Amino acid sequence: MYFNRALPQVTNREDLLLMISLFDDDTAQPIKLDGCTTFNALPFTGAAWTVTDGAIVTASTTPLTIPVFPIGNQVSTLSLTIAKNLSINVGDPVTVKDTASGLNSMTGYVVSYAAATGALVCQIGLTYQFEIRRGGPRNYGGGFVPWFDFGTPDDLGPLLSASLGNGITIIDVGMLQLLIPEATFKTLGSGTFSGTTTGTLNAALTMTDSVNTRQVFLVQLPVLYGGVTI
Repeated sequence: MYFNRALPQVTNREDLLLMISLFDDDTAQPIKLDGCTTFNALPFTGAAWTVTDGAIVTASTTPLTIPVFPIGNQVSTLSLTIAKNLSINVGDPVTVKDTASGLNSMTGYVVSYAAATGALVCQIGLTYQFEIRRGGPRNYGGGFVPWFDFGTPDDLGPLLSASLGNGITIIDVGMLQLLIPEATFKTLGSGTFSGTTTGTLNAALTMTDSVNTRQVFLVQLPVLYGGVTI
């Protein structure tokens, strides 16, 4: 995890590649980010599941696959069919286990449940949003800097962004890989009026389990213009 105010300097003519480690402050152990467990560390596919939401225990025969690393957004919106007319609410913690052994499981939160049909959608594990925005009071805008109460340009939207499955991948327990390829990263500094730029930018990463959202870091990203493209 990045605690410094600035990331290493990069150029806009290379991949932006960051490895991000997340650890529990109390135990110092890496945080399990994916919400998926398989018995033999291989993908598990099944069609007999036990779904638990608090005191509610129901079954599903929806074919599902529990993925293993690297994991993108395969289970960010997990859809399955369970029993109808249950007292399941958005935001409830939910566990999906294979019925035969109970050794293969997914944990997350309810995103939606249609009582009339039994259609259940869950978010398993955490998802992420990364953005690069302009830094410092150098452009037009109406935001605020922390040291003075006057406007500065932080309201013009992100220059580049990435999300789980679209530039961000969970590659191990407590480990994320963020990759913006050179073909995209070089658009910083294209000189268009709409706003791409180089210089000292702001980079931020947030994560959410669909109920709770936390900021992982907000740092400066020094980007130089130029470099060599093969």
